[in-house]
Amino acid sequence: MESVRAVPTESLSEKLSVQRLGDRLGLTQMRANVFTLAEGSMSRHLHREQEELYVVLDGTAMLDVDGEHVKLGERDALAVPARAWHRVSNVGVGPLTFLVVAAPPTAGDAEIEGV
Repeated sequence: MESVRAVPTESLSEKLSVQRLGDRLGLTQMRANVFTLAEGSMSRHLHREQEELYVVLDGTAMLDVDGEHVKLGERDALAVPARAWHRVSNVGVGPLTFLVVAAPPTAGDAEIEGV
């Protein structure tokens, strides 16, 4: 059994980094990632089959889920159902770090707005 330090190390963009916990821990029934987001927001997207659980670890987030805005602080959690358009924004001071757990771990499940 292996433990992994949940600190984002892979840069996805100038403002977003990730630690792919599911890959590192060999998860097969769910996807789990820890993200750090500097100022700004992620792309608006949806998952056709996956439902997601967002947990803010550090910072303050605003989640826009199908047009409804929900502000989350440290240790707050929110479930996002499959097929719901959503976007995470960092609305606090400093970086936003959050955990996302999704199931099922379907590859290529996301639709990204404008792509």
